[in-house]
Amino acid sequence: MELIRLEMTPKERKLAYARGEEVDRIPTSLSVSETAPPLYGIDIRDYYFSADAMVEVETALANDFQADNMGIGLGLRTLVEALGTKLEYPRKNVSYILEPALKSFEDVENMELVNVEKDGRFPIITEAFERLQQRFGEERGLGSGLAGPLTTAASLIGTERFLKATVKNKEGAHRLLQYSTDCIVKCCKDLNHKLGIGFMLSEPMAARNLLSKKQFNEFFLPYLKQTVKKLNEFQGATSIHICGNTKDRWEEVVNAGVSGFWVDNCESLKELKESYGDRVAISGNVVPVEVLRDGTAEEIAENVRSCIEQAADNPCGYNLCPGCTTPVGTSKENMIAFMNAAAIYGRGARKGCMPKGRRNEHWLR
Repeated sequence: MELIRLEMTPKERKLAYARGEEVDRIPTSLSVSETAPPLYGIDIRDYYFSADAMVEVETALANDFQADNMGIGLGLRTLVEALGTKLEYPRKNVSYILEPALKSFEDVENMELVNVEKDGRFPIITEAFERLQQRFGEERGLGSGLAGPLTTAASLIGTERFLKATVKNKEGAHRLLQYSTDCIVKCCKDLNHKLGIGFMLSEPMAARNLLSKKQFNEFFLPYLKQTVKKLNEFQGATSIHICGNTKDRWEEVVNAGVSGFWVDNCESLKELKESYGDRVAISGNVVPVEVLRDGTAEEIAENVRSCIEQAADNPCGYNLCPGCTTPVGTSKENMIAFMNAAAIYGRGARKGCMPKGRRNEHWLR
């Protein structure tokens, strides 16, 4: 399958769409970064420690798929590793936590804030960003994402221990959440000043699947509001992605001041649009595993069309993307099918309006 190549650059498309002008394709992202190296014969473990590999992969992704996003994702673990959490790096899969940095909640008193000039993999990632900026800065806006305060706190002490503390050691949990918030803000501010990039937040810990509404309001919202407010001071706007079920807490997330909300594929884009589309941009939510990785081109096209039908006319704008990270093992052919469906059904897009291509009956084969 050949990629449908378009004329507008991602930066041209983004700016025109924000102004309310018609663009050639609905804004479309592939959240793929750390899961993409195997497509190009690179072990994921090697990718994590090589600016050369990062630049090679991002360059190839831009050429092969023409998605609107570019950047090295900090993901859920780059910051906590820099703060002392030990990770395991499999050759063919993404990293995971071996040992949290903290043995007790009292240990946070001895922790310093992150230094992106020297801690963890930040110098490698910074070098990769600088090289990508030199090469693509005229045509692309680069960015990144990282875990929010709740997920960061849990990764520093261990998820089970943190959740228990929300009942048995609330003071310790709040102290760790404040430290996590301070580290996130410093990390993003320092990298923004150095590289000119913006950040979005990811909070898998904040879904209903893991956190009750009471815990959510007490242990998540105050720190989300604080983080968003401080990030907005230097980057203007901040979006969030929460994996899992979130409908019962949409109002609180929107009221926290986020500019965009990327929801999992278990949630309805249409319902989110109808409830809060006049206040936030919406992203999502093609099914990552069963459709994007394992589906046929026709199934991918139908899922893309459905997402566009649900949310492309969102008053504050819409970005087509998977419901979560593009899984390891997703083929180039399926990613091309995704981007081609975006080009067909998202043709002639304008913020707040359905694109001209939405009624196209052409099926990708």
